[in-house]
Amino acid sequence: MTNTSDFRRYSYSGDAALAIEAFSRTRSSAAPKYTPERKKELKVRENTKLKSKTQLKAEQKLNTSAVLAIVICSAVVLLMLFGAISSMAQKNELTHEIARYERQLSVAQSENTRITSELDALVSMSSIDKYAVEELGMTKMQPNQIRYINVTEFEEGYHAVGVDALESVQE
Repeated sequence: MTNTSDFRRYSYSGDAALAIEAFSRTRSSAAPKYTPERKKELKVRENTKLKSKTQLKAEQKLNTSAVLAIVICSAVVLLMLFGAISSMAQKNELTHEIARYERQLSVAQSENTRITSELDALVSMSSIDKYAVEELGMTKMQPNQIRYINVTEFEEGYHAVGVDALESVQE
């Protein structure tokens, strides 16, 4: 989209060279001139201060303790890394063991279901009736063989006879 004010701004009734010169002065597309920063030059200076033996030994002890601290920290980090890796390996091992036991449990549950179904089939009423008739020679009970007892009459007789008489009968 163009802005009409841009055209009026650069429109000249005269020479085209003036228009180009005005354009380049107001809208320069040239990049600014690159001037690299100068790095500070390193200067070598001679050490004029000499250190005594005690100062050198103190610096040596300080440096030795720093190196020792770095070695100890590195050892601690390595031990922690080893501990993390070994705990991950142990966790992985236990996860596999749990999965194995879960598979064994699943097999045992399906075996239990199968055996229970087989037992239910063996203990069904029809198989019991068949066994009683065929193997044991039993017959089914006829309705005229069934005798019903009135419980209230039995209880009255029980109370009338007395508990002692019943106990002697049971012996």
